[in-house]
Amino acid sequence: MRRSYEENKIITLFTSFNVLPGITALKLLLCLFMLTTLCGCSNSNKNASSKTLNAAMFWISTSLDPTNNYDGWVLSRIGVGETLLKLNEKYEVEPCLAKSYEQIDDTTWKLTLKDHITFSNGKKVTGENVKACLERAFEKNTRAIDYFDLNHVEAKGQDVYLYLNKSSGALLNNLCEPLFTIYDASQSEEDIANHPLCTGPFVVDDFVSEKTIDTSKNKKYYDSKAKLDHVHFSQVADSDARVLALQSGEVDLANTIDYSSLKLFRNNKDYQVLEVLGPRTNVIYMNNETTFLSDLTIRKALSYSVDRKSIVKLIGGKEATGLYSSALPYGDVSNGYSLNLKEANRLLDEAGYVDTNNDGIREKDGQEIILNYYESADHGSADANIIAQSMQSEAKKIGIKIKLNQVENVNDIKAAGTFDLCSANDSSAPTGDPEIFIQQRYLSTGSSNTGRYKNSNLDNLIQQFSTTYDVKQRQQLAIQASEMILDDAANIYVSYVPLNTVTSSKVKGAICHPVDYYMITKDIDLK
Repeated sequence: MRRSYEENKIITLFTSFNVLPGITALKLLLCLFMLTTLCGCSNSNKNASSKTLNAAMFWISTSLDPTNNYDGWVLSRIGVGETLLKLNEKYEVEPCLAKSYEQIDDTTWKLTLKDHITFSNGKKVTGENVKACLERAFEKNTRAIDYFDLNHVEAKGQDVYLYLNKSSGALLNNLCEPLFTIYDASQSEEDIANHPLCTGPFVVDDFVSEKTIDTSKNKKYYDSKAKLDHVHFSQVADSDARVLALQSGEVDLANTIDYSSLKLFRNNKDYQVLEVLGPRTNVIYMNNETTFLSDLTIRKALSYSVDRKSIVKLIGGKEATGLYSSALPYGDVSNGYSLNLKEANRLLDEAGYVDTNNDGIREKDGQEIILNYYESADHGSADANIIAQSMQSEAKKIGIKIKLNQVENVNDIKAAGTFDLCSANDSSAPTGDPEIFIQQRYLSTGSSNTGRYKNSNLDNLIQQFSTTYDVKQRQQLAIQASEMILDDAANIYVSYVPLNTVTSSKVKGAICHPVDYYMITKDIDLK
């Protein structure tokens, strides 16, 4: 039987178990199955003379409608969707589709669009188009009101007026969120979900939910044309599978490679590794409403029991001292918690948690401290499992038993509150500003207050963000809030997460932007 080129390549990989030291045979088979899928989905129909980049992403959304959940992030990453404003690598707001902005009063803003921008179908982008997109975002996605409380939008030619119900000191930053992508909203709902007409350097040719996306150069793009003709994206959820795809040459670019595998590409002339410390933080959320974790003493003891230094040696990044990443100007300002088992044991002893039957687990009032920890792979990485196992091991040394529960998706468990501990890789400044993260996750009524944390003093401080416009003052509020949350040991901050992109040496102009909804640009090329 004659094998295809792809089949022979897979067999070669299968017999080379040293490609990824430590990977189990079962997992290798899974990776190779995913790689086979990649082979079958590649752009074989593209003209051989065209420049086609093959990219592996850890996540492809269920749709490309920017108002659906977080699907706008994918639309932005693939170089199709754009917003009125954008963030540079210092998290500063810059013009994008809007050329200027002006605050008229506390609740009124004016943005003026650039005159020469069209959608990929050639239709000019006007104030009315922007109005339709913003209104649809608020109609379709409950997250929108977290960013700003919109009363109504008014369009006058190329001018767009935003009238808010209350002031918003973070408005400009928050307009950079891909939820507020500008597209031709006159399309049908089906077309917006599968082939949205946007303004970026690439256009969508084909989309298969949670599997593949094919894009091509936007010939109507306003800021010089893209250097690539086509990009083919495949969802490859497992980091090891993305590594194999890079090594086999099936993909030219992949992001979020596990730290332990990056050594395969470093100092290798056939690849380039791009890394940056971004605003993401590995967090262990503690349910502040459960029997044991409602006790500050136990939360502090657990915070002291985390071996951040050892974890970072395994997963990379930097030891976390608070909720905001040290990559941010208002992050890494506190000593936070470091490994101190002696202090953890002292706190528990003084609070009356003792091991009366010598089974290694402390009790109080006859009840053993046993906590359920839920974790799932996050952002296509194995980091969550490494953190969970380390946490379990160290907690045992202070007499706390942790049961690990691996699940496909931890979000439903977070929402239901049926957990003691759960893992997350969260961006502490998704729009470059500190307010949205702390408002969603630490305000008593926050829409994503996973830890069920409540502090009326913090609530009052968070409210000050809306009427504070000075950047330095906003940063100072963030520092104060972070210290307050640390005093309460509301959650456990483990590490600040480095972002990475690995490409073949043929790829030129690739970026690893700290704001991780930027990936493919007009300047990326294949040589």
